[in-house]
Amino acid sequence: MKISAIIPAAGSGSRFSQSKNKLLEDINGTPVIIHTLKKFIEIKEINEIVVCTSNDIIDGIKDLLIKNNLTDIKVILGGKTRQESVFLGLQSCNNPDIVAIHDGARPLIDISTIKDCIDNAINKGASIVAVPTKDTIKRVDKNLKITETINRSELWNIQTPQVFRYKEILAAHKKFIDKNKTDDAALAEDAGIKVYITKGSYKNIKITTKEDMQLAGILM
Repeated sequence: MKISAIIPAAGSGSRFSQSKNKLLEDINGTPVIIHTLKKFIEIKEINEIVVCTSNDIIDGIKDLLIKNNLTDIKVILGGKTRQESVFLGLQSCNNPDIVAIHDGARPLIDISTIKDCIDNAINKGASIVAVPTKDTIKRVDKNLKITETINRSELWNIQTPQVFRYKEILAAHKKFIDKNKTDDAALAEDAGIKVYITKGSYKNIKITTKEDMQLAGILM
């Protein structure tokens, strides 16, 4: 069983800072992207890791990999959208059986959760990490009038990793190449693939703002 991991890391990070990309910022002395990658490196079942990044930070990421003795990781240029970046990552993989796709800006993912999600995908075909929604969710119309209170027990907040059979998710990306989805599971669902949940942790936040960075430093 060959397993690859794709780490999309091409976002501009404009909500975080205009001067420095969040993936290169330190949490407790280590850059965000390195925290993330080390979780996947520790899983011996993963044969290959591909980082899809932007032209602005590709040299910075390559330098960090050298400094941290992580030179076995493949780094490629991503696309203009997350979907395009993942598609390029899929095309660069060495024909694995299973592929795990995980946001570079989620450094707090537990190794056990990654393994559980991979096992779920191996057994069921596709699995994504998620947590039950805590808040009550309202549907509103264009005038901001509440039209419905949605049953919270049926709602989950989606995270990453998202793990699929390689050939199936590659085919889904090819079929819906112009859809511009921000979630690979949505492409899989549109392609008729059954996707199952692996329960994760609320601490698996995505670093988007400086407040997120501060919170990650506390949780790590």
